Amino acid sequence: MDTIKLSKREKYVLRTLNEKGHDALCEFDIPAINRLMTLGLVRAAFIEGHRLEAAELTTMGKQYLYDNPYLRNPIDWKWIVTTALAAIAAAAAVAALFVACTRV
Repeated sequence: MDTIKLSKREKYVLRTLNEKGHDALCEFDIPAINRLMTLGLVRAAFIEGHRLEAAELTTMGKQYLYDNPYLRNPIDWKWIVTTALAAIAAAAAVAALFVACTRV
């Protein structure tokens, strides 16, 4: 299963649902629950006033926790490679500038 980039609060909600259930969650967790619902990791029910009635992990959520128990976010290798190439190009440009200035 592919890793999904989750915020700290979303990771907290997943761990809490897995270990303690929905009784340990508060109203500050509702935005995280909504995002986890759109990802298919959590199933939740709300009552009037947008209060949380019940929440549980889906089978996909349980499988995600099984595959990624530390909830590490994916590494953006494309950003790392392009940043490294840009740094090398900048260093080469500075070196070329110093070489050109010493020959004049």
